[in-house]
Amino acid sequence: MRTSLIETAQIDQLVQKQGDPGERLLMEARIQVNDELSEKVNFQVMAYNIIHEYGRRKLRKEIAQIDKQLFTSRKHLDFRNKILSYFIK
Repeated sequence: MRTSLIETAQIDQLVQKQGDPGERLLMEARIQVNDELSEKVNFQVMAYNIIHEYGRRKLRKEIAQIDKQLFTSRKHLDFRNKILSYFIK
């Protein structure tokens, strides 16, 4: 169990390009000779990519909601006109 946690932490550091460069280089060498470890790294990379994409989509959705609120609400009409005045002269 402990070895698994250590390996997971090493994979995490490698994927995020953190930690000691020597340790990362050693881990990269281990990946070249160990197919199972290579697969674990690939899964970790895929997981990070999915999480990153989820975060981007969530942020875009939040920005769209704020945009809609600021530019359609009568309450924010002065703000809207001020912003538009920067672009329309």
